[in-house]
Amino acid sequence: MSDLQDRSAEQNISSRIRADAHLDTLLTDSVGPNDADHVQRTLASILNSVQFRSSKQCQDLLRYVIDQSLNDQGDLLRERVIGAMVFGRRPDYDTANDPIVRARMAEVRKRLAQYYQSANFDPSQARIEIPPGHYRAIIRKPSLSVPASAEEFRAEPVKPPAVADAALPAIEGFAVAAEPMLAARSSRHKLWVLVPAVLVVLSVTLVGMKVRSTPRPTAFDQFWAPVMKSPMPVILYTGTNVVYRFSPGFLSQYRRSHHLENDGPEFSVDLAGMDPIEPRNLQASINSYVTTGDVSASTAITSVLVQHKKPFELRFAQDISPGDLHSAPIVLIGAFNNSWTLNITKPLRFSFSGGDTIKDAIDPKRSWIVQVKPDGSTTDDYAIISRLPNADRGQTRIIAAGIGQYGTQAAAEFLSSPEKINAFARAAPVGWNDKNIQIVMHVKVVDDIPAAEEIVATYQW
Repeated sequence: MSDLQDRSAEQNISSRIRADAHLDTLLTDSVGPNDADHVQRTLASILNSVQFRSSKQCQDLLRYVIDQSLNDQGDLLRERVIGAMVFGRRPDYDTANDPIVRARMAEVRKRLAQYYQSANFDPSQARIEIPPGHYRAIIRKPSLSVPASAEEFRAEPVKPPAVADAALPAIEGFAVAAEPMLAARSSRHKLWVLVPAVLVVLSVTLVGMKVRSTPRPTAFDQFWAPVMKSPMPVILYTGTNVVYRFSPGFLSQYRRSHHLENDGPEFSVDLAGMDPIEPRNLQASINSYVTTGDVSASTAITSVLVQHKKPFELRFAQDISPGDLHSAPIVLIGAFNNSWTLNITKPLRFSFSGGDTIKDAIDPKRSWIVQVKPDGSTTDDYAIISRLPNADRGQTRIIAAGIGQYGTQAAAEFLSSPEKINAFARAAPVGWNDKNIQIVMHVKVVDDIPAAEEIVATYQW
């Protein structure tokens, strides 16, 4: 390819980029005052979607933010006001100790992102965005037609001029003769010396442009690379919790004595005033139940795999064997309800112990313990995130495990967040992406939901 053809190609590419960018701007317009009905229809569709149906608090928060944004009520979109109006907090409550608004807003942003990536999203709907650090919604509506004025930005083929009429570009370090090409033998000699140099410079320039146009992998991509590059589907394994249920005989007797019409076992038994429950009236369900925190964690991880079009298999209970750990990359969810997590982390620096503790094998004086209140609730949890690309037989293992379900959920949300992993990578030593990594995380729990987290310890080898 000649230097003139190279320049033509560059002009065509630049023209198309400018056209595409301009068309993107034309296709997206901010919603105006007359579009409130359209926004409300879009909002109703979002609130009824799979992503939002399961969380009334997220529904209430998004509805409130949209209403105040449409009415331009900026004063009503401050954190403390939202906490009082949406979540029933006192008007003077301490937002530092109760980050309910920030936590739910992060959840709303995540659910919106999932909605826009789902098949439920209709491109003709308004698009709702809530930038991080803000509570005012930006509402945009796609245009259904392209203005005619956009035609002027469409790229036209550029014909290379005839060689005899072309003027070579001035390049620093090389002198270009001002006389016509046939004026003298010396000019022709200078031209033949210059042309190879020009071609070399243009080639280097084009190669440099190509390298710069190729996006560098983010820290998030590097973190997950050992899993994504494997030719095998990922195994996502979740532990199960033991649940004790009343026996069928006890439930039948209770229904008859209380005149209940429900034939199934799913009703509440009022234990007040009853005789002590005998062991024979209880039966254990060992491999049937998982916590809501583990389900949320599994959902967060599967969203990462789906976005990267990575095949995966969901496993739980006894549906896994030692051979599976050696044949495919695996993601383990949960700690004390997942024996595989306990076994794999046991020889590592950070591991689980005693049912409520994370211990440090290198510094035995350091440990992290969950404090449980008399009613069984807690305001804190701890979790270990383990990324082991150099595990047995080259199969990567990733573990998201908390002492309780809140820690597990927060660990999985960390693993599924490009922003959080990128922030971790900025403080990590050079070469972290090729090493085994463990992260200990402290999780603050508000209203039975992980609201904030901080990294308290890391280790790489």
